[in-house]
Amino acid sequence: MIITADKYDTTPVYDLLSAAAKGHVGIDQRLLRSIMGRGDEAIEDIARFGLEERFDDRINLDEDLLAIIQHAASPKALPYLLDTLRREPSDPPEDLVHAFQRIGEPAIAPLIALYEKLGPEMGSDIAFVIAAFPHRDPAILKTLRERVSYDASDAAFLMGVHGDPSAIPILQKLKEKALVNQDLAESLGNEADEALSFLAQERKDPAPEAVNLWDLYPEYIEPVFDVMSIEEKVEFLRCPSAELRADCATSFIDRDVPSSVRDILVELAGGDPNVGVRSVACTALAGHADDDRIFAMLLGKLENARLPLPERCGALLGAAAAKAHPEVRKYIEEFYANPATTARALEAMWRSLDSSYAAFFRRHLDDADIDVRRQAIKGTGFLELSSEAPRLLELFRDDEFRLDALFSYAMAVPVQRLQRGDMPQVLKKIEDLAGGLSDAEGEVVETALDTRLVLHGLEPVFLDYANEED
Repeated sequence: MIITADKYDTTPVYDLLSAAAKGHVGIDQRLLRSIMGRGDEAIEDIARFGLEERFDDRINLDEDLLAIIQHAASPKALPYLLDTLRREPSDPPEDLVHAFQRIGEPAIAPLIALYEKLGPEMGSDIAFVIAAFPHRDPAILKTLRERVSYDASDAAFLMGVHGDPSAIPILQKLKEKALVNQDLAESLGNEADEALSFLAQERKDPAPEAVNLWDLYPEYIEPVFDVMSIEEKVEFLRCPSAELRADCATSFIDRDVPSSVRDILVELAGGDPNVGVRSVACTALAGHADDDRIFAMLLGKLENARLPLPERCGALLGAAAAKAHPEVRKYIEEFYANPATTARALEAMWRSLDSSYAAFFRRHLDDADIDVRRQAIKGTGFLELSSEAPRLLELFRDDEFRLDALFSYAMAVPVQRLQRGDMPQVLKKIEDLAGGLSDAEGEVVETALDTRLVLHGLEPVFLDYANEED
């Protein structure tokens, strides 16, 4: 069952999370506001969801659950947080530590119990979590004092971290023992002195600030269609929500469209009551634009000046890929001449892969209009305008265009001969020029290099590697 945004508030939080784990719901501010509006009841559902063995989930929500819990700071989340720490007690992530600290005093006793259950060796990092609490709870100091017999150096360090002045006599006594116990002295090192120095300083240990969910998550994000089956996507294409129909149709742009989906897209492009759905459905049909029936429909929209401009733009982007129909060119030129549709005309140019449009992309690489400039950058890549590679390289330093520039540079960077075996070396070169690549940026460059190979009739490289790992 598809859950539309207007049904969020009447859908149990557990069911919303289950849908998100399938990719059927995007985690955005609308979803989060619905969850947060239900207080502890929502946190109980989150804890129940998180405690389950969810091997069949397509999307791992652990980080999202932790962000919500850290923001809410409800003790109702403790069963889930403690189970997470029990399963992976070593090197707990900062967000998990902060979640415990945000909950505060109710978390102390359960954490100490978990530490005692695991023992001082396996519970070493849990001892740090306990010490990080600013609360002056005698049970914390007792736990740290007892840790001295297992690891005096670590215990002294953690007393400094905890910051309770009551630890001063313990540390001083530890130093005295070290004077007559060589093994203890070697084990302790300078940790007691450093902890005492730290405790002598004036300190303020406020609880961590709440995660700002509204900065972390977008106002709107679509479902994750890439993880869905064709049958599921068809359900979205047929659903009552125009927003979701458009999102799903968009997911087929630049993708293989099976015949069963093609027929639905034709139906949506021709008669959906929502102009946005009609527009993206037209664009998604680009791979079938040489089909006479589909091209006739797209051309009819281009010829009909009474139709909404977005719908005609979608038809232009769909028809641009039709190699057997040069008559589309006059509409590309018409749309280019209109400032309101210049960006879409440039997009149609690069989608056509027609090298005669090269001058347009060179002309707009520095355009003040962000959308126009972005399409020019993409066109520079798809037409492999190697002469413009230095200009793309300059854009690596521009956060607005860095991803587009990385993609297009990988498509356009000069190579002596395009060979599959050289692609890892090209990737390394781009990584060096870019000052390093994040995981997402690396995927963009790999996709560009694979796309370049495919456009030249060669098999992709990095996609193969990914499949072999799977």
